[in-house]
Amino acid sequence: MPNLKVFAIISDYDGTLCPAGDIRVEGRNMIPVELKNVLWEISRNIPVCILSSKDYEFLCDKVPFANIISCIMGIETLMLSRNDPSRIISRHLLAEEKLIRSNADALNQLADDVGAKFPDIAIERKLMYDGFLAGITFDWRSHGDWKQYSNLVTRYVRDAISNRPHSGLYVQTYSFHPFVDVYAIKCDKGLGFDRIASELGYSKAMGAILYLSDSENDNPAFRKAEISIGIHSDDRLKPRLDCQHSIDYSRLAAFLQRLKNNDFEFEDGLLSIE
Repeated sequence: MPNLKVFAIISDYDGTLCPAGDIRVEGRNMIPVELKNVLWEISRNIPVCILSSKDYEFLCDKVPFANIISCIMGIETLMLSRNDPSRIISRHLLAEEKLIRSNADALNQLADDVGAKFPDIAIERKLMYDGFLAGITFDWRSHGDWKQYSNLVTRYVRDAISNRPHSGLYVQTYSFHPFVDVYAIKCDKGLGFDRIASELGYSKAMGAILYLSDSENDNPAFRKAEISIGIHSDDRLKPRLDCQHSIDYSRLAAFLQRLKNNDFEFEDGLLSIE
């Protein structure tokens, strides 16, 4: 297989650029300096974009090198100024804003119900740029028995949504990750990937898009990328990833530096870092 020239990098955030164990620890849920410096260097040469289940408020100050941030599983995609990363050039929603907003009340009620039933799990509300709720994560990673909580919380969430058959809420579950996500509309990272590619004006003649992530919810995006690399950052997680390559998180910065030094020509040997 010939080497591929990387046109752009699209990456997840939590578990990929920030270790999975750090994401809920205040002050540690940032990209390590060495990795951030490499991403800054790369972003001066090719686009670096973020595709995450997190919202813009969480991500904006953590990824200042990003050309595009697609948030909340692709529900909201924001193009950023290269001169001022805090300034939003354009904003695109996966569906009509009215439809997304119509489910905000149902999401809030679900969060309240699950919080009352399981007061010891973390609940993360994901807000769009305009402040409307578009997603929730119910997270039990701080507890020892992930399997028990996974069965109990996931079943309760599904039952609660089935009692609201007209809400249109969408559930994202995982085989190994200790959380479940609920979104205002049906969404997936493949659609977010397509939106980023569209914003970049991308065609395959321009080169390859390299996609980095660690979770099963990234499989739709993995399947669209010419180069897909799964990141392993937590020994407790063994997700089923539909990617071509894999690498330990501890080697990610060195791999990206070698990719840059190789003029963004991807070859398998770049992943074999001693």
